[in-house]
Amino acid sequence: MKNHLVSRLCVLATLCALPSFAFDVSVKANVENAQVFIGDMFNYEIAVTAPENAVVDLPSFVGNLGNFEVKEMKNERITEGMPKGTAKFTWLATLNTFVSGDFMIAPQQVVAVVGKDTVRTNTDPVALKVANRTTGEETDILEVEEPMADPRMPQWVIIALCVLGAAVLVLLGWLLHKKFRKQGEAPRLPPYEEAVLSLKELRNRNYLAEGNQGDYFMSMGFITRRYIQRRFEVDILDATTAELKQRMAHVVGLPQAYKESVVTLAVETEPVKFAKMKLDGERCRFWDEWADHLLQDTKPTPEEEQAKKQESRKS
Repeated sequence: MKNHLVSRLCVLATLCALPSFAFDVSVKANVENAQVFIGDMFNYEIAVTAPENAVVDLPSFVGNLGNFEVKEMKNERITEGMPKGTAKFTWLATLNTFVSGDFMIAPQQVVAVVGKDTVRTNTDPVALKVANRTTGEETDILEVEEPMADPRMPQWVIIALCVLGAAVLVLLGWLLHKKFRKQGEAPRLPPYEEAVLSLKELRNRNYLAEGNQGDYFMSMGFITRRYIQRRFEVDILDATTAELKQRMAHVVGLPQAYKESVVTLAVETEPVKFAKMKLDGERCRFWDEWADHLLQDTKPTPEEEQAKKQESRKS
């Protein structure tokens, strides 16, 4: 009896130690061909199956993905043909490379959020072979006779002269730019005034009235991030969602409520900007008014403006 009780307790402890998720998330990554040739473009896809009300944050490939150059990036959310209550979120990247060899596309982190529950998982690594286009037969071609002597100027001399001429032109351009830069440079507005003017120009475009939420939230997110970056001297303009969460926590002088809402805005509008989803009208009005409150509640005091002017004069 005692041994039987101990066995049951061990099984219960083992079950409690197993990881559990608040909801089901499946992730698959693949390439359309396991082998490509140098210079060929091919597709790398990440497909995530999750609850249809989930906010899925996948990696944003900008510039390069390991040894591959990212030519194009598409996001899509699909519910048609999926089991009830679930959706498929896909990230499709068009890649290419000019280096041959055997490569492994590293695992990419996927974050899915439903309410207060968060699931983090990684894709499997994807193997890919990049082959040369040459066959090796070119080495069998032999020259029939010795090349004729070229009476013209040696090629290395021509190349050296071209490089020297280009360097002289670059130097002259830099000197002219330095000389006339201050004459043609428009005065830069302070962060608050710049943000107010930019929001006014954004609303004059009537994106929300026309149902173009993607362009509206893309521009509004840029304006508010640029304002916070200049006003509080923090680098967030090009930060990913994960980087934004970390950096906003260390912003000095910005109220905590705005630190959290800047991240919420990024998470909530990500599907709108990249997957053509829509927010309801009430939520659009909330974020539109939120931008005004952000500027008014963090507007520099006259003392701060005076200190900034004195600092700029010294520099």
